[in-house]
Amino acid sequence: MAEQTPPQLWQTATPVDFAPKVADRTQAQALLISTRQGAGYEVAGGQLAHALQSRATHVLMDFTASGCAMRYQVDGQWEQLPPLDRETGDAMLVALKQLCLLNPADRRSSQAGSVMIKQGKEKVEVHLQSQGVPTGERVLLRLESEKIPFDTLGDLGMRDKMVQTYKHHLNNEGDLVLLTAPKGEGLTTTWNISINAADRLVKDFQSFENEAQPEPEIININPNFFGGSTGLTQSEAVRKSILREPDVFLFPELPEPEPFKMTLDQVDKLDKKVITRLVAGGAVEGIARLIAKYPDLRSSIAEKVSCVIGQRLVRRLCDNCKIGFEPPPQLLKQLGIPAGRVPMLYQPFIPPPPEQQVDENGRPAPITPCHSCQGRGYLGRIAIFELLTPGDKLRDALTKTQDLGKLQAIAKSEGFHSVQTEAVLTVARGLTSLDELKRAFAKRQPQPQR
Repeated sequence: MAEQTPPQLWQTATPVDFAPKVADRTQAQALLISTRQGAGYEVAGGQLAHALQSRATHVLMDFTASGCAMRYQVDGQWEQLPPLDRETGDAMLVALKQLCLLNPADRRSSQAGSVMIKQGKEKVEVHLQSQGVPTGERVLLRLESEKIPFDTLGDLGMRDKMVQTYKHHLNNEGDLVLLTAPKGEGLTTTWNISINAADRLVKDFQSFENEAQPEPEIININPNFFGGSTGLTQSEAVRKSILREPDVFLFPELPEPEPFKMTLDQVDKLDKKVITRLVAGGAVEGIARLIAKYPDLRSSIAEKVSCVIGQRLVRRLCDNCKIGFEPPPQLLKQLGIPAGRVPMLYQPFIPPPPEQQVDENGRPAPITPCHSCQGRGYLGRIAIFELLTPGDKLRDALTKTQDLGKLQAIAKSEGFHSVQTEAVLTVARGLTSLDELKRAFAKRQPQPQR
């Protein structure tokens, strides 16, 4: 009897439902009907369903003459999958490009589009980017769920004491708050959760957004659009808003110098508040970069900034299968943890090689992977936060130097705990492992230019 071929991954999950971004319902239905007639529709639906079940946020497909290599990104880590044969992969890509309103026949140009999918009650936006490469074509799918898996700053990983301090700064008047994170390290999520945690129900929050890049809606946040069809410059949008005497000015993207100066004047004269964000490696680097962008406002920014948040993402240990161990005194000493303070640290459960998974009689006894994390040892990611509240010495130094080493040293002398210090506390709280910290911080090292 011939052996049955094991099912491919796309055949193991109930396919998602597609909803093309076409305003006319009749046209959308016609597109779905025509796409369903192709061999790749079912493959695309099943592959995306499997990706969601695997908690993937990205799917990378590399098409070559021999086939389609597949990878998922789960909790920030890439995982290799079994490849698809070229015929199946091509059919899937044709369907995806059609549903994203792109040209399936073009395998060379850069293309970008999106489509909504639904799995049960979960709605997810799939962003497709394709680009021809010397070996064939590279396609990246980014999966963005409508549902954010975090509600509070504590959910993100922030310690309770830091949450209290941070909320105090968010709700103060007459100052500037800055949020920072490295690229791709959760800055947008922290921004949204932070704004939700602020006193937006009792204060008037005005957000300034490019019409071409609107922010997700947050209750009691009033967007002021500029550019595009508005006919307004950012300065005009800010000037009109000032007439309404808002309490808080939000800048999801760094503003131009003129509107930034206008709002800082409001902070100075009328105790208003400014909250903004930028991509940076840490809190000290973030405030230094902010000042470098606005040299004419250097003194004003240094004087007005009340707190800067920095963060790094790490994988969270799976609570269902993590393994505790008693840390040796030497390890606690290396971590700067007083002896006896932390009786237990944790690490991921890593099953032994298959040949060692046997019972007492030496017969094969495969270990069932953890049902929560699917055997990864980690489940989701959390942020490690640092909170910088500049003292007088740092404020003075910010007006005189951009030397990050000097600024870091002054901040530390004024009580600043860097993200590395906070990382040790995250391990002590049993949220992540030492190995994960080594991995996460090692990858931040500058890479040589190719």
